[in-house]
Amino acid sequence: MGNVRALVEDALPARLPGARVAADRDEIVVAVPGGRARVSLVPLLRACRDQPRQAWPELVADWVVAIRRELPDSVSADLGPADLAQLRLRLTPATAATDADDYLAVPYGGQFTATVVVNRPDRLDLLTLAQAARLGREPAELVRIAVRQTVEHELTTLDVRDHELPGGGSVRLLAADGNPFVTTALMSVGRFLPEGAEHGALVAAPQYSAVLLHRVDHRVQDAAVALHRLAASMVKAATDPCSEQVFWWHEGEFHPVRVVPGEAGGAVQVRLPEALAPVVARLDRPTG
Repeated sequence: MGNVRALVEDALPARLPGARVAADRDEIVVAVPGGRARVSLVPLLRACRDQPRQAWPELVADWVVAIRRELPDSVSADLGPADLAQLRLRLTPATAATDADDYLAVPYGGQFTATVVVNRPDRLDLLTLAQAARLGREPAELVRIAVRQTVEHELTTLDVRDHELPGGGSVRLLAADGNPFVTTALMSVGRFLPEGAEHGALVAAPQYSAVLLHRVDHRVQDAAVALHRLAASMVKAATDPCSEQVFWWHEGEFHPVRVVPGEAGGAVQVRLPEALAPVVARLDRPTG
């Protein structure tokens, strides 16, 4: 269950600063007044063992939040001052567990959560509402500052490459090794699309450091299957997994695309968004 430990390690800096996964035991170590608390990972490992890999990030996030609530307030009540220049914005799946009452985060596009974070040299911290209040700015302004600084400092040097998809067509990969803000590029999908994307694009964010884009054409169903398989393989191999969910981005909206494996080796089913049925009807058909 090494991937679960990696997910925990990724989640700890933001929600339990200073906590760490023990190198030789299935537990985390948290600094508390007067010493250290040890929390077993065994219940989490058992829960993940019974669930598919794509469910692990949410299980881990929920577990860390639950542990935080059980510990003394002094463990994470005050994460120290935040500098305006350190603010960044990170886009996460809307299903990811967050303490909406404690941190500055807003829904984005119905499918994501835009979370303001403090980009410290050795970790990311979620910006608490207490920290935000001390900055003397309105929350909406802090979000705008975080977006601007993320674009200016984190998204200008992305590696943008086109790769062939199995079965034809290409996928555009936006990536930057070790950059936890690449998913924020989904706020500007149109900027990164190839020409001729009048029907929008299939998008996926399998890693926080990598985003996939595919221009929609008449082969949208086959492309959705190929993109989903690619995203799933990237999630499985990632140290910063995000989601294998595929979306159809059209006119600024993200519509989930369901890719359902066939039973007993049967054909894969693709369920396109009902809201985009008129677009599907307009797609050019192969002339043969």
